[in-house]
This record gives sequence, C-alpha cells and structure tokens, in this order.
Amino acid sequence: METAPNNNIDPRKLFNIGVNLIVAGFIKQNSSDAKSLFKQLKQGETLKGGQLKSEKTGEVIPLKLEIDRKEFRGKFNYPNFDVSVRALLQKFETEVRKDKELKTLRTLTNQETGEVLFNLPSGLQIDEHINVLMMAVHAQSDCMVVRLVFMEPEPFLVEAP
Repeated sequence: METAPNNNIDPRKLFNIGVNLIVAGFIKQNSSDAKSLFKQLKQGETLKGGQLKSEKTGEVIPLKLEIDRKEFRGKFNYPNFDVSVRALLQKFETEVRKDKELKTLRTLTNQETGEVLFNLPSGLQIDEHINVLMMAVHAQSDCMVVRLVFMEPEPFLVEAP
C-alpha cells in the first residue's frame, strides 16, 4: 500500500482524530463490544473505525485502528489492555487541561512513512511488568490509520537516586 504524507494535516487534528477513535472504540461502547474489538486487534487485524470528511475537498477518508504490541510485557489480555488505554487517555486529558489549544503538542515524525507519533508516553506497571503506550497516526493512500503502540519501556525508566 502506498503511503501518503501527513505534512498537510495539522498534528492537533490528527491527535483529535486518534483520541476520538480510541474513545469511541473502548470507552463509549459497552464492555462486550470493546472486548470484541480488542480480540480482533490482538489477532493483528486492522479495523475500520469510521470516517472523516476533508474540509477542503469533501473527500471521505476511512479511519482504521491498529495495535502494535511487540514490546508489551506480561499477559496481553483485555483487563491489562483496558487499563493501559485508560491511562493513556488520562495522560492526554492532563495535557489538554494544561494546553487547551494543544499549542505545545510534541510529535515525532517518521520521515520515511510520514507517521506522526505523539510524544505523550503513558507508563503503567501491571504486576511486575512496566508497559509504555503511545499513539501514532499516519495517512495511507486510501485511509487514515491510528496505531496504539506499546514501546520498549527501558528508555522511559528513571532510576531513583
């Protein structure tokens, strides 16, 4: 699949798209539907998550949701995923309260793919394992993909003095 650059999309809009898709999929749905969505994502599926309409062209762009769990530590089940997603959304809410217009939104962009990673890591300890969850968004030729990405936790750890 051909990749389209995100350069012409405001990162704040990408952030809002991603957050809204996550909230719709896991917070606003009943738990059995959210669990079903989780099971599909766990299987490695890319799921349809709605659509958005371009303000400039009127073109309808499908939204899709993926998960990258290669770096997840511990048992990857729905309760652990749910608490991770809720912690990430809490982190986002805290950032938005500090900066309502998201003027200082920190992003990292993959120059090869155009994927935008929101530099708002959410770390969480589950049992003896630490996991870090982040959100990324990228445009493809036929859709916009929101990825929940579990990151290698070690770079985020701070040693106590």
